[in-house]
Amino acid sequence: TALKPYRTYDITIAASTSIGTGPFSAVFTVATLEALPVAPPVNFDASNVTSTSAVLSWDPPPPDSLNGEIIQYVINVTVQETGERFQLTSVTNSLTVTGLSPFRTFVCIIAAATSVGLGPFSVSFTVVTPEDVPASSPMSISSSGITSTSAVISWGPPPYEDQNGVIISY
Repeated sequence: TALKPYRTYDITIAASTSIGTGPFSAVFTVATLEALPVAPPVNFDASNVTSTSAVLSWDPPPPDSLNGEIIQYVINVTVQETGERFQLTSVTNSLTVTGLSPFRTFVCIIAAATSVGLGPFSVSFTVVTPEDVPASSPMSISSSGITSTSAVISWGPPPYEDQNGVIISY
């Protein structure tokens, strides 16, 4: 009853009486089934981070916590600024993610899966994309106080999702 998942055990059995133990049987091999991993992947890293992409990498859970063959990694991502959520999957220990938005903080958690299902998620880690040029022009451009030699021009910033950084000048 104290067997561990996804292990092979060689068993021999002998019968005993009050006088002693008889001969042992031939070796009988038992293989336990897979189970969920009991620990998350470790050593998460983000490299080659640009305003729209990043290379994510990690190590599998510790060997004694695998409980089977890892068949997939699942990364749940929340965009901190907007609350948008999406999920990424990989069958290897790295993933190139494209289509990210500039100047955003992506909060990620990762879990490993065996054929039985998904293990626990890691503590959160963040990936921050750098600024980029604004994706659209200022909005609501208008004029007032027009004379033969001057005009007052006013405008609003580009939409938040298109600012791609901190607007420092117009």
